[in-house]
Amino acid sequence: MRQIINWNEDWKFCLDDQACFATYSYDDIQWRSLDLPHDWDSELELSKDAPSGAGGGYAAAGTGWYRRHFEMSPLPSGERIFIAFDGIYMDCTIYLNGQRAGSREYGYNAFQVDITDKLRKGENLLAVRVDNSHQPNSRWYTGSGIYRNVWLVRTGLLHIDFGGVRCYTEGLFPEKNQASLSVRTFLRNHGQEKNVVCLRHEIFDESGMSVSSSVSTLSVPGGGQEESLIRFSIDTPRLWSNEDPFLYTLVTTVTLNHMEVDRISTPIGIRTALFHPDKGFLLNGNPVKIKGMCLHHDCGLTGAAGHMEIWKRRLTALKDMGCNGIRCAHNPPAAEFLDLCDQMGFLVVDEIFDEWLTVKKKSPDPADEISYGTGCFFGRYAETELCSMLRRDFNHPSVILWSIGNEIPEQASREGVKILQRLQDICHREDPSRMVTCACDNITAAGASCTLREFENTLDVVGYNYVGRWRKRAETFYEEDRTLYPERRFLGSENPGAGGLRGDYSDKGFRDSFQAVLTHQALWRYTATHDFVAGDYLWTGVDYLGESRWPYRGASFAPLDTACFPKDSFYYFRSLWNEKEITLHLLPHWNWKGQEGIFKQIICYTNCDEVFLYCNGRLVGRRAYVCPRYGLEDEWIDDNRSPTTNDLHLSWDVPYEAGELRAEGFRNGKLAAVRVISTTGAAANLTACPDRTNLHPKELTLIEISCTDGQGRPVPDASLPIHCQVEGCAHLTGMDGGDPRDLSLYGNDTRKMLAGHLLAVVQADRVGRALVTFSAEGIADVTVTLQIHPAIPTSRV
Repeated sequence: MRQIINWNEDWKFCLDDQACFATYSYDDIQWRSLDLPHDWDSELELSKDAPSGAGGGYAAAGTGWYRRHFEMSPLPSGERIFIAFDGIYMDCTIYLNGQRAGSREYGYNAFQVDITDKLRKGENLLAVRVDNSHQPNSRWYTGSGIYRNVWLVRTGLLHIDFGGVRCYTEGLFPEKNQASLSVRTFLRNHGQEKNVVCLRHEIFDESGMSVSSSVSTLSVPGGGQEESLIRFSIDTPRLWSNEDPFLYTLVTTVTLNHMEVDRISTPIGIRTALFHPDKGFLLNGNPVKIKGMCLHHDCGLTGAAGHMEIWKRRLTALKDMGCNGIRCAHNPPAAEFLDLCDQMGFLVVDEIFDEWLTVKKKSPDPADEISYGTGCFFGRYAETELCSMLRRDFNHPSVILWSIGNEIPEQASREGVKILQRLQDICHREDPSRMVTCACDNITAAGASCTLREFENTLDVVGYNYVGRWRKRAETFYEEDRTLYPERRFLGSENPGAGGLRGDYSDKGFRDSFQAVLTHQALWRYTATHDFVAGDYLWTGVDYLGESRWPYRGASFAPLDTACFPKDSFYYFRSLWNEKEITLHLLPHWNWKGQEGIFKQIICYTNCDEVFLYCNGRLVGRRAYVCPRYGLEDEWIDDNRSPTTNDLHLSWDVPYEAGELRAEGFRNGKLAAVRVISTTGAAANLTACPDRTNLHPKELTLIEISCTDGQGRPVPDASLPIHCQVEGCAHLTGMDGGDPRDLSLYGNDTRKMLAGHLLAVVQADRVGRALVTFSAEGIADVTVTLQIHPAIPTSRV
C-alpha cells in the first residue's frame, strides 16, 4: 500500500559548492542542521550590489547543498521508493549515495525522483545541489533552496501514477438535479507481467456518506502504463462555488487478485467554469464578476519558504476584503496554497512561464545586458513543465483557467503564435474542461502589428494587462475591441491595484496612494457595468519582495503589506467588493501636532448610503455616492440617496484641531456604523494578539503587536523598536512591520513598528510550553504563553 511520509526534518545544509558534497563518504558533521522548507536568501543580509539586483530583491543567491542521511532496512522488495519535491529554486541535481538520480532546472513545479535502484541496505545519503548562481534570473524575488515540502513516497510495483487521478464535471443537469462526472486514471506497472486489476472510484460527502461509485476492470502491461476513463452521475449534487466551496472526496482504489494494492483520496468540487463572449465568467451557469488579485509566491519574512499559516492569514484578509479570485503570478504555487483556495472559495488563474524563448531583461540599469531565466531552457522543457502543472493541479475546483504566459515578448511575432497554439493544444489535450489564456501587455501598443491581433485571437480567453495603458483607452478600456471582436472572451488578467506605504500621509505618499485609488475607480465602474468583461485580477493583493529600487526590498502596490496589515486601500476595495458587511473607514490619522488650523483632506471609504462627519461634535457635512448608477425601467423609483459625488469615495476638507473625528454611516435611513479617529498621546502600552496559543511542533503562531496610549487608544503613527525574547519550546522565526525600507534581517530579535503595528512569527519546536515576551523602552513588557502538544502524523495523498 502507498505510504506518503513528510520528509522535511533532519537535513544538513552548506552554502558552498564542491563536487565531493555528493559523495557518500563526505563528512558533513560541521554543516548546519535545519528543517524544510528553507530559503537561504531570507537569512542573508541584503546588498545593493547583490547579483540578483533590484528585480530579485537584492538577494545573495549562489549555490548551496542539502544532505539527508536515512536508514533503509531491509531493501524494498516488490515496491518503488520515490522522493517527491514540491519545489526547489532552481536548477537542482539529486544524488543518492553519490550517484546522480535526477535533476530539474525550472524552480516552481513539483517533481519526483525514483531512488529504488540506487538504495543500499542500512544508511543511505541523499544530496541535493541547488544552483541559483546565474543572476539576474527573475523580475521578482525567487528565494533559493528547497523552499517547499519534501515527501518520501512508497508504492507497490503497480500503482496510480503521480497526478494520475483526474476528475472533472462534464455537465450539470438542473432539470434532473444531477451532475455528470468523468474520471481519468493512469496506472503504472513496474513489474514484468501484465496485471488485470479492479479499479474502483467512490465519492463521499463531508459526512463520510457514499454518494456515487463506479467499478471497472483494466489490463496494465508489464513495464508500461494504462489509462482508464469512466463516467458516472451524482444525484442532488452540492455545487462548489466561491460562496459555498463545498468539497467531496473521491477515493480511488486499485485491487489485484482480491488484494488492495493502491489507494488515493482526492478532494474534488462539482462545478462548471466557462467564459462567455457576452456574459463574462459563468460558474455553474451563473454570471460571477471576478474581483481578483495577483499574488507572487513569497511569504514575506520567511522569503520563498512556504508556510500555510501565513497564506491562510493572507487569504482570509483578502476574502474579508471581498476578493474572490487569485492569479498565481507568474508560476505554479504550492499545492497547499491551492488547497486553501479550494476550501475558501477563490477563483484561480493557474499560470506558468514569465518567458518563452526570449529572455527578458531583469535589471533597470541600461548598461546591464546580462539576464538569465526560464527562456534559457524553455525550448527543452516547456511541455514537461506545462504538463507537470496541469496534472498536479487538475483536481482543484478553484482553478478556473490555465495561463500559459505573462507579458511574453513573442506575442508580437509569428513564432509566438505558433508557440501559443502548441501550448494551448497541450492544455486542451490534458484538460478538456478548462479554457486557456495568456496575459497580454501590448494590446494596441504603439506599433502593434496584425500578428499581435492574431496572437490574441488564437486564445480561448484574451487576458488584458493594463487595459487602460494605451492612449484613449484610459477612458474607453475594452470598448474598441468589443466592437472589433464581438466573439472574444475578455478578462482583465492584470490591471492596476492600489497600495502605497501603510500609514504614509506625507504629501507624496498620500498623493501616490490616493491617485492609484482614483485610477481604479474609473476601471471598476466600467468592469462592474459591462457583463462581457469577466472581471479583473489587480496588481497586486499582497506586497511582495523584489521588483524594487534601492533602498527598498520590495514593491508596495497592494492593499495588504508583507505582514498582512491592511492599508487604507484595503477598505476602498472592501467598500466595493464586500457586499455582505458594512465598511466605514476614515483616513488619515488625526495626530497633526503643530499643524493646527491647516486644512486636511479627510477621505472615507464606505458602502453606507450616506455619511455624516463631525469634528469635536460639530457637523462638518453630509456626503453620499451611488455605484453602480441605475436608470429607470418601467416606472419612477424614488431614490433618496442623493449622491454628492460621482467618485467612489467621500471627502471633506477639515481644518486640523486636536480631538476627535466621528463618521456616522446610514443605511435605509438608519444608523448602521460609526467610525472614530482621535488625537492620541504617546505610546504607553503594548498589546500582543496571537492567532492561536495551542500548537503542535513545527507549526507557527502569528502574533500581532500594537501599542496604545494612556487612554487605551491605538497610536497610529508609532514606530517603536520592539524586542522579542522566546523562552522554552519554540523559537522566533522573524518579525515584520510591512516596511519595505527596513532592510534589516527579518530573523533579528528587534524590529521597528510601522504605523503602530508589527507581526511576529514564532515556530513551535517540541512538546511543552513557551513564553514569548515583547518589550520596548519605557513601556511594560507583554508576554504570550504558548502550549505545544504532541504532533499529529503528517502525510499527503
